[in-house]
Amino acid sequence: MNQLKAYQRTSIKSGWTRADLLVMLYDRAINAIESCEIAHQAGAMTAYHQHELNTRKTIMTIHAGLKPDETEVAYNIARLLHFVMIKFDEKDFGTCKRILSQIRDGFNQIADEANELEQSGEIPKLPEDDTFESVA
Repeated sequence: MNQLKAYQRTSIKSGWTRADLLVMLYDRAINAIESCEIAHQAGAMTAYHQHELNTRKTIMTIHAGLKPDETEVAYNIARLLHFVMIKFDEKDFGTCKRILSQIRDGFNQIADEANELEQSGEIPKLPEDDTFESVA
């Protein structure tokens, strides 16, 4: 088995929760947008495009984990993520960071409660195998 795969499996099995994963993904998206902003201001287009790809992949990863047909919250977050992508295309990085930070902060505020619900079994734990599954 590839060492990276072994590490990835170990990190998920060793206590990652859905809330932890969501907060980490939002942090990654915000950091990628900040990197895009810096590269764009510096005129470093090669770096910009690398960070742009990371931004889009991360936001789409968050979006892929939503079930907008099942809950109003997921539907509204999906709409906000779509709006963020529109603003990102317009290079309105401040708006993107502000919206993602607000969503991230909301998840962070309920993380302890969500983690307790996950530990008690009321919320299913993250899968420990390599499957694709919605997480929010």
